[in-house]
Amino acid sequence: MNWQHFAWIWWHGEANLQTVYFLLMRGWVYGGLSEAWLRLPSALFGIASVPMLYVVGRRLLPASAALAAAAVLAFSPTHVYYSHEARSYTLTILLALLSTYFFVRAVEDGRRKDWILWTVVSILAFYSHYFAALVLVAQVCSLLFRRTSSETWKRVVFCSLLIFLIALPGLTYVFRASRENLYFIWMPRATPKEIWRLAKFFGGSGVKVFVASILWIAGLIVIARARRRDAEEFWHGMLILSWALFPAVIAGLVSVVHPIFMARYLIFSLPAMALLAAAGMTTLRRMHIGAALVVALCAMSAPAIVKDYNKPREDWRAASNAILTAAQPGDAVVLFPFYTRIMLDYYHDRDLPGSSPVHVFAPQYYDGGEDEHDLQQALDADPGQFRHVWVALYGVGPQRLSLEQVSPALAAKLRSALGDPQVRRFTDIDVLKFGK
Repeated sequence: MNWQHFAWIWWHGEANLQTVYFLLMRGWVYGGLSEAWLRLPSALFGIASVPMLYVVGRRLLPASAALAAAAVLAFSPTHVYYSHEARSYTLTILLALLSTYFFVRAVEDGRRKDWILWTVVSILAFYSHYFAALVLVAQVCSLLFRRTSSETWKRVVFCSLLIFLIALPGLTYVFRASRENLYFIWMPRATPKEIWRLAKFFGGSGVKVFVASILWIAGLIVIARARRRDAEEFWHGMLILSWALFPAVIAGLVSVVHPIFMARYLIFSLPAMALLAAAGMTTLRRMHIGAALVVALCAMSAPAIVKDYNKPREDWRAASNAILTAAQPGDAVVLFPFYTRIMLDYYHDRDLPGSSPVHVFAPQYYDGGEDEHDLQQALDADPGQFRHVWVALYGVGPQRLSLEQVSPALAAKLRSALGDPQVRRFTDIDVLKFGK
């Protein structure tokens, strides 16, 4: 789209949630539009995050623990998955690591250059994904557990205010955006089930989460012991702990009012969870139990990584092609949420170039167009004008959404006009075909 339209979306839509990533991709797409090319930046950022975590770990933990943390991140199924998804998550993870590195150097060494670099990288992290702001707040809060000079606090306050002022245009989005663009129906609250799901998101499913939990608990013991032994080591531990837990706690509290407890929005704590597990390894020295647990965690993660490649989440490729290859001229298509039309358009333009034979009742990305209400009006005017109506429902995980949940009026009209639908299920997506 042209720059004027992009600027409009940045202000009125959620493009500003991932500003840096979208600006990068606006140039990147000139190299091609294949899935591999569009995913390559995320892969590069994910790869770069592994050695960067080792560098950060060397500032906070012994060398062996830093190496273990890098290994845990490299073999994390979550990290590998988001490293080949065309979203901003791995870019923001890398920027959060850089921000933490410069923050520690600035606090410990007091050099002006490091304070400047912390400020600049933190702003970039915020404009890569707003939830990175929780990592920045966790950094500052960790200083409450350190004997910090007044001069350091002055610099922290000054740089924090500068970050806040530059971030302010983006922060105002929460006041400008409509409710449906802030909180989607599939966003969960911080229930015990979702907290357990978040633990598996960080540590892995099955036995892996229990192995990770042993290492995390051991890491908490290391931090507690450091309080009596070494003030600077204790601060390092509390920085890791704040980074690991603070974002989830804040998101959980906010979710009491507005559900936003999405695991992927908290992915920026993944490096901290790896550091916490690595710290736990250092205290389980008898018979090298800690090292053995780290190796076991990495080894058990390999099959999960392979499985993710064979069964991707959000399988829009298969869902879109199921509609596009079977739809007939004059059929109607409606998508929930509306913005998922991007995926339908992408696979249509890539695999079936030319005019589309179907009538899509979903606005193009903030560029106008008909929606579900127009489809309802069309059905009221002539219930039999569409031979088939295709409905794509995007959900998250096992909690599938039904059409009755997202649009009960449309569900009733479609069943009345075309009968019960045929349902095809793809990963995180249901495709409903009304009509014989």
